[in-house]
Amino acid sequence: MPIRVTHASGRAARLLGASARTLGRSLLKHVPGGDRIEKQAQYWAEVGEDWANTLGELRGAAMKMGQMIAQYSDLFPKEFTDKLKKLQRNVEPLPFEEVSPLLDAAWSPAQRALVAHVEPRAIAAASIGQVHRAQLADGTPIVIKLRYPGVHEAVTSDVKQLRRILGLSKLLPIEDTAMDRLVAEVKARFEEETDFGNELRNLLELRGQPHRGIVYPKPLAKLCGPGVLVMSEESGAAMEEAQGWDQGVRDQLGSHLLAWLCRGIYRTGTVHADPHAGNFAFRDNGDVVVYDFGCVKHIPPQTIDELKQLLNCGLAADWPGTHAAMERLGGIAHGVSANQLEAFYAELADRLYVPVRAQDGFDFSDTSYVAELRACVHGHLGDSFKFRPISELLFVTRAISGVYWLLRNLEARVPVARVLAANGAPIPS
Repeated sequence: MPIRVTHASGRAARLLGASARTLGRSLLKHVPGGDRIEKQAQYWAEVGEDWANTLGELRGAAMKMGQMIAQYSDLFPKEFTDKLKKLQRNVEPLPFEEVSPLLDAAWSPAQRALVAHVEPRAIAAASIGQVHRAQLADGTPIVIKLRYPGVHEAVTSDVKQLRRILGLSKLLPIEDTAMDRLVAEVKARFEEETDFGNELRNLLELRGQPHRGIVYPKPLAKLCGPGVLVMSEESGAAMEEAQGWDQGVRDQLGSHLLAWLCRGIYRTGTVHADPHAGNFAFRDNGDVVVYDFGCVKHIPPQTIDELKQLLNCGLAADWPGTHAAMERLGGIAHGVSANQLEAFYAELADRLYVPVRAQDGFDFSDTSYVAELRACVHGHLGDSFKFRPISELLFVTRAISGVYWLLRNLEARVPVARVLAANGAPIPS
């Protein structure tokens, strides 16, 4: 698709256009005649195609929102998310002449003299920016991440318009206040993700929390600036290559990733919340290289305590305790009792904690795990109105889902209970 970044007014106009087309299609689907199910499927496919094209052209927060929606295929119509999944593929980078002025604006002549060469062809591109290899004057290989012009300034406008589209499309049948909380959480993370100064701080914070088997690049702060992030080049293989490695290496990669996630959730409260394969590289000694640090969720200590309580109560089949923790997190609708949800809690925990109970480790190549979880949730759709979305956990669940799929793609075998217990989770011995 042709992709160009537009000014704020142009972005708003594009999103308003998509909003108007969504509303028009929603009215047409109620016109009498034809098969209702077929018309619904066609409606969502057309809306999805329109959104994918519009958000993909705009990049930035607009495209990030589309990528997030595509991740939650169980919550949205399949015909819709199938179209949005193309936003998760590699993005065509902008020509170097369109982004090189960012370097001219960010670097003084003295800083420019420290860099001998910048490769004009990007090695990676995404919704926020693109990455170029370069070399310092002393021969040291580095990478330079450049933010697309206008994406940081457009976050507020993009999210506002996308909130309007979500409301018109009725994609999420939740009350306005809950929707506003979710959108506010998304906006906060997107503002952070498009702020390269924040990404530098995240990288420095994570480097201050070293974790076995996890490799972070070294930032070159003297070359970083607004819209420019410069780091050491850390080599590694892509997921596609790592999938062909010996089982033992893949198990080690999986154990390191899961331990890293669990430590962030249950100990440090610092969670990398954008764990898709493109943000990682893998080494055949079992190390995992992390590349992107824009989306890091900081979990408050009280929320960490509640997450520990949820895990502990779920494993102990303590449904009143589970319900109480959910209430404290704001995840239960007013007036709903533990008794009303006990059957759902019991069935969900029975499926959810299969990896924890696996005595000899869990084989993440087992496709039945997610299938059974989905069947459980779909079987209790009538209970959905009894819950409220927990905005504080939106990006935590995104991190958990992302790491699960990394381990699934690696087909890793991991001693989940042992890894959890070693990294702060309340696992009974």
